[in-house]
Amino acid sequence: MTLDLLEDRLKPGAIIVADDSPDYLSRMRQPGSGYMSTAFAEDVELSMRID
Repeated sequence: MTLDLLEDRLKPGAIIVADDSPDYLSRMRQPGSGYMSTAFAEDVELSMRID
C-alpha cells in the first residue's frame, strides 16, 4: 500500500484523500489505528492522522 511508504512522515492533522478500497478502509477505521476516517463521496474516503 502506498500509505506504507509515507506514513512515517505524516504528522497529526495530516489529511489523506483516497479511494475506498477494502484494505484501506479496514486499516483506517480500525480502533487504535491512529486515524479518524469517514466517507467523503461515493468512492472516496477522507482520513486524518490523529496521533
